[in-house]
Amino acid sequence: MAATEVQINISGDKEVAQMLRSVGLEIKDLRPAMQDVGKYLKKFFGNDVFVSRGSVIGHSWPRLSAGYAEQKARSYSGRPLLVRTGTMQRGFTYKSAPLQVEITNTARHFVYHQSDAPRSVIPYRPMMKVESGDARYDEIVKIINARLAQTIKDKGGA
Repeated sequence: MAATEVQINISGDKEVAQMLRSVGLEIKDLRPAMQDVGKYLKKFFGNDVFVSRGSVIGHSWPRLSAGYAEQKARSYSGRPLLVRTGTMQRGFTYKSAPLQVEITNTARHFVYHQSDAPRSVIPYRPMMKVESGDARYDEIVKIINARLAQTIKDKGGA
């Protein structure tokens, strides 16, 4: 299965590390934050990316070929690009670990659209993309910061 990885490094001086230890927070298990990130990305990839036909991640999907567009119109009238049964759109899942989250899609045909390998039949139509500095990355940082702030507050920190 294809996956996307987001790496965020958290660093700080000795005072910050000491403050985190003093409230009992060790930056070794961010699973609740990773679960929040997984929920966010699952919804984003399954909704916003499909509605925008990939443009929200900077990769607008090419139109269907004329022949396939006609066939799809007959068999699946009104269905948007990359949605025939909805399996792929609903297929995003996530699995969180202490310091990471893995986003996958369970649809068998997902990998053919997501892969940027050279191709001659199926156009590249990516659904998952996160890069440093883009809106999704910034949202992930906000999610993690909010979870850390809440944990610090819950443990009696500032």
